[in-house]
Amino acid sequence: MAYERFFNAEDETERAQYLKAHVESLRQHVRGLSEKNYQQLHQLQSPDYTLLYVPIEPAFVLAQREDQRIFLDALDKNIVIVTSSTLLATMRTVSYIWKQEKQKQSVLEIARQSGLLYDKLVGFVEDLRGVGAKLDAANDSYHNAMQKLMESRKYGDTLLGRAERIRKLGAKTSKLLPKELLHASEDEQEVNGLEEPSEED
Repeated sequence: MAYERFFNAEDETERAQYLKAHVESLRQHVRGLSEKNYQQLHQLQSPDYTLLYVPIEPAFVLAQREDQRIFLDALDKNIVIVTSSTLLATMRTVSYIWKQEKQKQSVLEIARQSGLLYDKLVGFVEDLRGVGAKLDAANDSYHNAMQKLMESRKYGDTLLGRAERIRKLGAKTSKLLPKELLHASEDEQEVNGLEEPSEED
């Protein structure tokens, strides 16, 4: 390990050589992580940045003192160099960012689901109005049919009246028409001002 050799070297030339190798080793780690491009892996849903943990903090301090651009260059490659003193704060920051992102996604999903619910409600209301219109039409048809049964230009000449007269003339039947319909038929003609015809009619 270049840092250990730098630390143990007594010759300044060797120390300079090992220091340069130490910085280059750290930069090589940055390049290696950057080439892996974790954030672009399909369906991994990883964050935009990758953390490079340096367990020996003095080693990173030394490298940064020697190469002041090393942290920023790593950042440009979406690599964040962290040490023991910055790891916890960095992880808390990442956790907060993920929490905010999750809340954002939840809000977007709620908005999407609300839109779908509204569209479904509109479709349901339209279907309900269609059912209401068909019920109204069926009700009108029922009333029209009943009117044909119970109304006539001549008193007692309704369909119900004719059928009842046929029965009274001796038609063999096993059932009787409802009396309330027969009375309603007679009442309807009286309300319309029709008079019972004379025997001459």
